[in-house]
Amino acid sequence: MTEKESKYYDRIKSELIGQKVREVYYEEINWETDHSEFWEFSTDIHSVDMNVIFRLENGKLIQIMWDSEFYSYGVGFTIIDKLEKEKEGFKIINVSESLNWKKLIGEKISGIGILWDISEGITTEYKNDRIVKSEDTITKLPQTWELLFDKNKIWIATLEIKENESDNYYWADHLTILFSNETQEKYKLCENASSQHYI
Repeated sequence: MTEKESKYYDRIKSELIGQKVREVYYEEINWETDHSEFWEFSTDIHSVDMNVIFRLENGKLIQIMWDSEFYSYGVGFTIIDKLEKEKEGFKIINVSESLNWKKLIGEKISGIGILWDISEGITTEYKNDRIVKSEDTITKLPQTWELLFDKNKIWIATLEIKENESDNYYWADHLTILFSNETQEKYKLCENASSQHYI
């Protein structure tokens, strides 16, 4: 485990483990349509352009997002001071009363599994159209969080599911929330994880 990974786990443990979720918000791009909302992909899947925000029982706002802390794009988070409801180009949607989230409101986050994806490749450096350096590289990022609650679990992944489902994007600048193990198995989040670490 790298020092960076250790700090990531410590931050997650100190800010989220043992906390109860009081409210849930999605931050979406404001497409300025007829006020339609497109985040409910299916009964077991929510699809979010930007962020998932938890208001915890301790009053903190935790913004779960796709970011490049490890590589573009993994699951990251930050603490925010307030909900920016007037942020140009974006909108905040309270989803606490949706059927999927309602059953989790007031439940304690008892653990979080980090599902890592690892990709091996070769990085090549060019100068004047000639290869001057070539080296093996390993890219590792937290592609999915498995959130364990008292009686339920959900998955938040940097995954974008396409309509025809043949060109789904992993490592996406997008968050997908899966509310059932059956759905998670369909998209093979746990099965395809290169490694898993539970907090």
